Amino acid sequence: MDDQIDPKISKNRLEALVDGIFAFAMTLLVTGLVVPSLSKTEAKTRLAASIIEMRSEFVSFLVAFFILASLWQMHHRQFRYVRVVDSVIMRITLLILACVVLIPFTTNVSGDYSDVQIAVNLFHANMFSLGLFFLVHWWYLTRTPDITSVAISSRDALSGAYRSLITPFISVLGFAFSFISPSWSMAVYLLIMPCIAIVKRYCHPTI
Repeated sequence: MDDQIDPKISKNRLEALVDGIFAFAMTLLVTGLVVPSLSKTEAKTRLAASIIEMRSEFVSFLVAFFILASLWQMHHRQFRYVRVVDSVIMRITLLILACVVLIPFTTNVSGDYSDVQIAVNLFHANMFSLGLFFLVHWWYLTRTPDITSVAISSRDALSGAYRSLITPFISVLGFAFSFISPSWSMAVYLLIMPCIAIVKRYCHPTI
């Protein structure tokens, strides 16, 4: 009886898990934005200043939110090629999701202690790991035609690799820049969208 059980997990179930965890992590990011604790009297004069003082938390929130949105789109693009979910795809996906659920924590730490190098480097390390697992995921798909629905062209394989390299590359820049200014090192993630645009322009991907 056990020999008749298909060990492969449904693609739809895995996609639902990925979508749910990405959505949960993106929603959880807002918990790092704590309403200033002021009395009604203090709020009249200090609320605006207190919110402005939270600028590093807002920056960390926005950076993390849009990175997660970008990576969710990348997962969707890559997963369109998946026909069968084997054990390797499952393990890589779980590693990706482990990094995703850590993002609210590393975002809150980097937002609360934006001038502390180790705090922002936790975020950069989180982003590096996440991007690296996406690269491994794509590399495995391009090397395992048995699990893909269509053949991945060399052009699309190269374009996907470049896309997957963007986040690890930017996070390494952030780590290097943190030695100069920890708080401003978060700004390097603004380069993600221009980098994606460059890949689209010069690689002409179909994915």
